Amino acid sequence: MTEFIRSLYNKENDEELYVFNVTHTICVIGMMLVCVIVKFFFDNPKAIYLSFAICVLFLLTMAEANRTRNLKPCIIFMSLVFNFIYMPEMYHLFNRSISVMPVYFLFGLMYSVILLDAKTAIVLGSIETAFYSVMLFIFNKSMPTGLDQAAPKDIYMSYMAAIVSIFIVGLCAGFTVRFRFMFHQRANEEAEILKAEAMDAYIAKDMFLINMSHEIRTPMNAIVGTVDLLLDQEVSEHVSDSIYNILNSCNALLSLTDELMDLSKSENGEVQLYVATYDLSDLLMEVINMMTVRLTESNLDFFVNINNNIPRFLYGDVSKLRQLFVNILNNAVKYTPSGKIIMRVDHKPIDTDTIELIVDIEDTGIGIRKEDMKDLFVRNEFESSELENENVEGSGLGLAICAEIVNEMNGEITVQSEYRSGSVFTFKVPQRFTSMDTVAYIPDPDTFRILVFEKDGDHAQHIKRILDSFCISADFAWTRQDLERLINVNKYTHIFISNERYEECETVLANRLIESNIVAFLDIDDNVHVQKATTVLTRPIHALNVAALLKNETNSYVREITRKGGFECPNATILVVDDNFTNLNVASAILSKYGANVITALSGKDCLRLLRDHDVDMIFLDYMMPEMNGIDTLEHIRKLPGSRYTSMPIIALTANVVSGAREMFLEAGFDDFMAKPISIDKMEKVLRKYLRRDLITAKNPMKENQ
Repeated sequence: MTEFIRSLYNKENDEELYVFNVTHTICVIGMMLVCVIVKFFFDNPKAIYLSFAICVLFLLTMAEANRTRNLKPCIIFMSLVFNFIYMPEMYHLFNRSISVMPVYFLFGLMYSVILLDAKTAIVLGSIETAFYSVMLFIFNKSMPTGLDQAAPKDIYMSYMAAIVSIFIVGLCAGFTVRFRFMFHQRANEEAEILKAEAMDAYIAKDMFLINMSHEIRTPMNAIVGTVDLLLDQEVSEHVSDSIYNILNSCNALLSLTDELMDLSKSENGEVQLYVATYDLSDLLMEVINMMTVRLTESNLDFFVNINNNIPRFLYGDVSKLRQLFVNILNNAVKYTPSGKIIMRVDHKPIDTDTIELIVDIEDTGIGIRKEDMKDLFVRNEFESSELENENVEGSGLGLAICAEIVNEMNGEITVQSEYRSGSVFTFKVPQRFTSMDTVAYIPDPDTFRILVFEKDGDHAQHIKRILDSFCISADFAWTRQDLERLINVNKYTHIFISNERYEECETVLANRLIESNIVAFLDIDDNVHVQKATTVLTRPIHALNVAALLKNETNSYVREITRKGGFECPNATILVVDDNFTNLNVASAILSKYGANVITALSGKDCLRLLRDHDVDMIFLDYMMPEMNGIDTLEHIRKLPGSRYTSMPIIALTANVVSGAREMFLEAGFDDFMAKPISIDKMEKVLRKYLRRDLITAKNPMKENQ
């Protein structure tokens, strides 16, 4: 019994059960009090028996409710008994005190309203109120109180009844309402504590992700910087291929850290857009290279169809767009054990300076069942038993985040899927364009004629679509005999050959002396077997790398060593501040390529000391340093005597790539922001933009060849 009583008032109970038990306890005490008062003041045995019976019913319904955990039937039963049986009967038993009965009626109504849900309480309370109103009206006409000619004792008892009724109802109702208020107050306090704990956990998670990103980017800075320097050296084609694989893998890892930071914000419902002008062709190449690296361990074919007429320079949030591409493509890879993935990028004009960017990502994977489609973009762990049997990961928050990003961009995201056949994800977002340049353009397509010798029909058809989009004439050879016949009949500016088919035509190509026109198609992890090839294109083939090839551009679209550094700055003195020796060495090596005089500092204090002894033209200043961080150091530099310190270019050098970091550094007073890892391209852009013109001179090509 003791354990049962203790369980009734266990604070771990469900809120409604706890309130129900306390309210019934108050009602039991109230009924016992009625029995005592009636015994001593009114001596009405029937009223005592009736009140005691109701007291027992309150106890029985409380026990039943705790046994079954089904509160509503018990509450309705007691409300009906209390309001439609007990109260009317007590009304008859004390007809001399008719004026006090509405006070008791009020308590009966409060019982229903406090314990029942809103809808049921309104219905039952309305019925009870109507019943009491009719009863008071009828009996007030037919049963007068008799107080007009009452004896003094009757008057006294009438007043006592009124006082007792107010005391009992007030006490019971007051305790019930007060308890309910205290219960909600305590629940609110617990909710505030939980909210504070959740906020602490959220902040701790954010700090962990920021620190993790910083710790990853610090060694990655050394790797990428060193690899970038290697790409600028004279190395063999085989070595350059391996270097490109390292660089692409590094970029894939860095993209994952960026996704984690974006996920941290999106999980808290903070999808914020940071819009700026960006190069769509660079974004697409970054996404393609990243996915190409990931697909090296799969058996999937990756096709990319890009409308070459899409405006190149758009205005939007490039990091969020990158996340859309990567999340959906990753989802396609996870659910496609074999077959192919096709990414189509197109556009539709909206007005004179805005387009709708349209991206379709199709896969031949396991597809999605119809019953799972409705929850695909909802924040839950979307996994079905079929997916678990396939040993693939769930889509998790990735697609839900995509939906939130697209909604924030005022776009739309849809999916079409057939179970066991594949899916097509489509997102459309409006983007302003800032120039009429297109992502891929070939000025004189009539001057080209191309022969394609590919490994299979799908790849050949893909190449044909690309060349047709540029209006370039092309022939296709399917056998060695076809190739030899076409070469004898026609003159081709380029011959596209897959690496797998070179052995079939090596003799033919050597005899025709057309080495300068041979282009080899390779997968990213292939070694170059085509000895006569002048250029290598890495699959997937698309409009961007084909246009770059035909225009003889040397950039990252074509796998070829790129010669960076068309200028020198031998008269410039540049200070690099970083608490990591490796980062200092990488930055110094890149700057030395341009002939700059480089001095280094390991802390903010060293930086200030060196500025007193050297005339510096530019500073690269790390942010996360012990004792004095980058912003504190910047403030001290700007306060140094001399006007040159207020206008000196100071670039924030940091691994902090969380959304809004750039704006934070610019607001703090930095001239620009360079995220680690440092590359030659990033450094060259900053030097060109911020070094004084008199410190930059054109590079002497004779000197480079010495």
